[in-house]
Amino acid sequence: MINNVKRIFFILTIFMLTACFIYAQPAAQRLTLGGYFNTGLGVVFSDSNDVDTFFKAFGADSEQNGYRLRLNAAYTSESGNFGIRLRFQSQSNLNQSGYFSLPYVYGWMNFFNDAVYLAAGIVDDTSFQTTDWWIFDDTGEGLGVLLKITPLSGLNIGLGVYIISQQAAGANNILNHGGNLPNFANITPRIEDAKYVFSASYTIPDIFWLGATFRTKNKAGWNGTLDIDRWGYVYDGRQESSQLFAEFRYLGNENLTAIASASIDRLEEFNARGDIVLSQTLSYRFDMLTIGFNAAEFIYNREDLHGNKIAYNPGLIFNLWGSYAISNIVPRLDIVYFMGGRSRLGGSESYMWHRRGFINREIYDIGSDNNRYPSVLSVRPSVNFNLIGGASIEIGNMFNYDFGNFDSAYGNSGDLYKRYLISNVFYIDLRWSF
Repeated sequence: MINNVKRIFFILTIFMLTACFIYAQPAAQRLTLGGYFNTGLGVVFSDSNDVDTFFKAFGADSEQNGYRLRLNAAYTSESGNFGIRLRFQSQSNLNQSGYFSLPYVYGWMNFFNDAVYLAAGIVDDTSFQTTDWWIFDDTGEGLGVLLKITPLSGLNIGLGVYIISQQAAGANNILNHGGNLPNFANITPRIEDAKYVFSASYTIPDIFWLGATFRTKNKAGWNGTLDIDRWGYVYDGRQESSQLFAEFRYLGNENLTAIASASIDRLEEFNARGDIVLSQTLSYRFDMLTIGFNAAEFIYNREDLHGNKIAYNPGLIFNLWGSYAISNIVPRLDIVYFMGGRSRLGGSESYMWHRRGFINREIYDIGSDNNRYPSVLSVRPSVNFNLIGGASIEIGNMFNYDFGNFDSAYGNSGDLYKRYLISNVFYIDLRWSF
């Protein structure tokens, strides 16, 4: 633990000294630093007899336990045709997976009047990422090479080849090989096992943006936990399944946000295990008042071992929200109803209270009133105080009513047949951007 703390202080010291050096350089150097820090504290209550009221540190904005710290650096040449980008990140825990990582570090080049873009290293490019409320992701990058071509104005085409994937944001975006940090000398996948990502987007300014990205089935997730000799390779590692993302954004009104996104996962065995997520984001700003409506639908394709179709109920989540800006003070109200889902504050989901703090549940449809179907209703009033210079404070309260239509849906030692669970968190969330 002492050695870990020493390493943190060493890295921060180097970063601060570098910042002092950079700010002493002429502007033509085009070397910039930035960062982000988020943490918070909540008082969590549950009406389960088995859970006491407790404190928990959680960053609601970053969706991370404890805190998230990001330190970003970027260098661009004076000509503007090449550069380097990198990020240090620390969050959630102080073991090797959380205490410091390099989510990305890559160099990039532009050719032929910016018609060709090439990036290499641990790549994290957001050109084809969805911007909706629920999916908010792309099909992934990692250690490898990304080529983007702009053959005509508004049209972007991308091809990425990656041999190892970053883990998810909750795993600190580390590179993982068999549960360990990798020695790159040992990362030698066969040609057919690498992750290939094909992407394209087309933009007509002030009208729309349309994009899609496709990932091939691959072994770049490196989860290393499967009995391959007995079962074969199951593509359940991080971003190992074949997946397609698509999104449409309307750009015709600066006050209107209108986005429709889709994710189709496990295309390699779609009839047996395929998942579809449809997501819609809609909001309109009336001067100081903003009203929004978010929704997502979860559709499951399932077959039994004999190839017979298994019926699953879809999951449906709806989020109605509104905010009103009074100078730098912004009160807001969120109401969420999720059919076929649960709250992450409700006991078994690690007690998280970010705005997407819900999880879908696959529910088998047996064609009768005996379907076990969990739902949740959530209400969150909050107020955000924006300070000059990039800092903000949010104070809020999230109330959840989880319920199921069957006995023991939320049973505890006080009532084994209980069908509902009430949970609540009063929290403060603090953010600094610099």
